[in-house]
Amino acid sequence: MRLRCQLAAICALAASAAGGLGHAGEPGADATRLASQEAGLRMSLAPTGATVVHGEGAVELHIPVRLAFAADRAELLPAGAAILDAVAGSLREYKRTQVVVAVYTDTIGNSESNRQQAQARSAVVVAYLQNRGVAPERLIARGVGEADQLPAPNTPEGRDLNRRLELTITALSS
Repeated sequence: MRLRCQLAAICALAASAAGGLGHAGEPGADATRLASQEAGLRMSLAPTGATVVHGEGAVELHIPVRLAFAADRAELLPAGAAILDAVAGSLREYKRTQVVVAVYTDTIGNSESNRQQAQARSAVVVAYLQNRGVAPERLIARGVGEADQLPAPNTPEGRDLNRRLELTITALSS
């Protein structure tokens, strides 16, 4: 916890040096909070297999579906629940953020079935986060299915890259 506070302080100092430190409503305050939240997520998710990516005005979490869900089902695995517990803790701490939950599939099978499974999985993630204390108005579920494929070979490994759960965290507009 102490290291987490130190990382948050370092992020805040970096944002301040860039002219971004401020209170709610001040320019740069959202970026400072997101940087701090990103640092905490990186630390808590490091051992899980999930990755934290710095996006433009967002923090993106990439979670392989094989870690989060049972095969061909919208049932969370223990590893997925552990990842989402860490995310829920961060979201409870940083209340001025919203999350888009997007689930992707590969192109194997019927595209309508893939879309339905992706929607069911995104709904499970949203429900799980709500049950862990995240306000429903901060959560948006998107079952993407096989749209937006990553450029990967049509191999088991390539398909595994496209079966993913992405959580995009952005600042709530004032």
